[in-house]
Parts: sequence; structure tokens; C-alpha cells
Amino acid sequence: MASDAFANYSLAGKTAVVTGAAGGIGTAITERLGGLGATVVLADAVDRVHDAAKAAAAKGIKTKGVKFDVTDSKAVEKVAAELNEEFGAIDILVANAGIAYESNTQDHSDDDWHRVMKINLDGVFYCVRSFGKRMVERKRGSIVAISSIAGVKAVRPELHAGYDVSKAGVAHLCRVVGVEWAPFNVRVNAVGPGYTNTEMLQKVGMANPEILNMWLNDTPGKRLMEPTEIAATIGFLVSDAASGITGQNVMTDNGYSAS
Repeated sequence: MASDAFANYSLAGKTAVVTGAAGGIGTAITERLGGLGATVVLADAVDRVHDAAKAAAAKGIKTKGVKFDVTDSKAVEKVAAELNEEFGAIDILVANAGIAYESNTQDHSDDDWHRVMKINLDGVFYCVRSFGKRMVERKRGSIVAISSIAGVKAVRPELHAGYDVSKAGVAHLCRVVGVEWAPFNVRVNAVGPGYTNTEMLQKVGMANPEILNMWLNDTPGKRLMEPTEIAATIGFLVSDAASGITGQNVMTDNGYSAS
């Protein structure tokens, strides 16, 4: 084995920003990127992001907590400028912030539609634009946004058309921008998690045995994904080991989307 076989997986010397970092998959992403050597800026719209940063620091991760709302494009631009100045460069962006909800389409409110689009799609776009344009200027960087199995396949039995459409938009945004920025050595990819053992999944039915069994029966692997598995895919994609991968939606779903 070549002596540098694992070198391209290292994130030593790089700085990453993770949105939606105060819990769930965000915590696992922070620990994965930090474990690979990155300095990780935890970003979220809630006050507990600072506690999350302290918890990560207690595990030996070089980190900082920043509170801002991804749906506020001016705030995103301001934070992107400040963090790039503070750290010299932001090398990695993981656009993880998102929400889920339940509603059948005939009763789907305008407010729910606009709220999920603002956070899940507009917020991703604002972050990709503000952090990514500085990567384009430097001609280096890697971005991963979180899509979903619901962005590529009609899931059941949960009902959330707005969520599904927002995640499909995230996947296509990464496809389009990944191609656009490829000449600038800036890679943009999406990761599509399957049913993952998180608090968010609890809200859409994990605690209901009937719903859980339907999910498991529809998943070839017959189990839920764990946040650490999603984080592992992201850790690979943002590393130099994935230097030839851009514009992709990498499904990490135990075979769900392929079946």
C-alpha cells in the first residue's frame, strides 16, 4: 500500500462550516470532520449552538459556535465574509439545516409550504452562494448539501409534499452548481440520507410501530441509518479523496432509493 494512501482523506489545516449543527446529523458531521482534522464552525439559528460547540471542543475538536438564520440572505453574507476573514478561508461548507413536517397535500397550508422552502431550499442556496463565491475566487473548496430519499422517490406513508420538493431542489441545485463551478476547482455535491435515527424522524412517525415497520420493509437493509453513517459519506465527499466527484447526489440510504 502506498505510504500516502490515507493522506487524501485528511482535513488537517482546513476550516469547515456546518449549518444546522446544534444536534442530530449536525453533531455527527461535526465530530466526523473534526476527527479528520478540520476546524469546524458550528452554525445554527438556536442559542444551543454555543453549547454544541463547547461539547465538541470538550472532545478535542477545534471549533466555534455561530448563531445565524440561513433564511436571512444578508445575515448569511455577513457571516460568510466575517468567517473568511477570521480563518483566512472557509474550505468546506456542509449545508445541513432543514426541517420536516406532516401534512397531506389537500390541507397543505401556504405558511408550511413557504417555511419549508425558505429553510430547506432558499437557505441552502444562500449559503452555497455566499460561501461558494469566495471558494470560486480562490479556486478551491468543497460543498455538500443535505437532500433526502424524499427528493428522488415518493416515500410512504408520511405526507409532506413541500419537504419532498424542497429536497429535490437541493439535489438539482448541487447538480447545476457543481457543473458550473467545476472549472474553478470547487466541488458541489448532495447527500441523500435514508431513514435516519434522529429526533426529526421521530416527528414524522418513527415512534409508530406500523410506520416504522413500513419504512424497514421498504429498505433493503431492513434497518434505519445512523447519523454517523451519513457523516462518514460527507467526510469522504469533502476530502481530496473525492476530488473527481461533483454535481452528484450520493444516496446513503441502505438501498432504499435503488429498490
